[in-house]
Amino acid sequence: MTFGRPVPSIFLRRPRFSVFSVAFLRALCVRAFSCLSVAAAATIIMAHQSLPIAAAQPQQKSGATHKNNPGRDLRKVGEAVAKAVLDKNIQALLSYDRADLRSADEVSLKNPKSDLYCYIFDSDCITWGSGNWRSVYDKLSQAHQLEIKASVSSSPYDRQVYGNLFFYDASAVSEKDLRSPDFLCKEGPANIASWKFRLENGKWKPVTPLFDSEARNCPSDVQEQQ
Repeated sequence: MTFGRPVPSIFLRRPRFSVFSVAFLRALCVRAFSCLSVAAAATIIMAHQSLPIAAAQPQQKSGATHKNNPGRDLRKVGEAVAKAVLDKNIQALLSYDRADLRSADEVSLKNPKSDLYCYIFDSDCITWGSGNWRSVYDKLSQAHQLEIKASVSSSPYDRQVYGNLFFYDASAVSEKDLRSPDFLCKEGPANIASWKFRLENGKWKPVTPLFDSEARNCPSDVQEQQ
């Protein structure tokens, strides 16, 4: 009894691979491996090239932080006004003066007998005090080791940033001394010059007249604390 047709002999034969087929497969594998190798190498190169960019980002951030340094910027103001005084460059000094006082101060600084001129440039014509007052010019020019201290703080009252500049002879006055109100009031007339500023829109603007010229006995910031 027959249940089906006989299976054709073609389906009972074992598959044969020619030499050509084997060579073709080998070539294909080699080519695929080469492509993978090239892709891997390209990935490594791209990663390597991206490293300097990533490394440069913290440097740029650090540069931006260094750029926005209120204390450093205030000290630069101090250096500029000190140079203006030592050079007796009135116009340069007035560029840092309060805008509302600049015109009147220019007139005073051109008058060698005015109180402001004496206060800034000439100790010999100072008429106030007990004879120990020295001009800002003499305090700076006669200092053995001129130092400019920039002190920055935020006010708890108006939440604005204020800065004080102190000009002194570091060979006779220490930074610790500058933190003593009694010392500042005692030594200010002869050995210390000061000036108060406020940070406005990223720029330091004077709060008090030139070198606290109206404070006389003590720096303006000390007077406000008393």
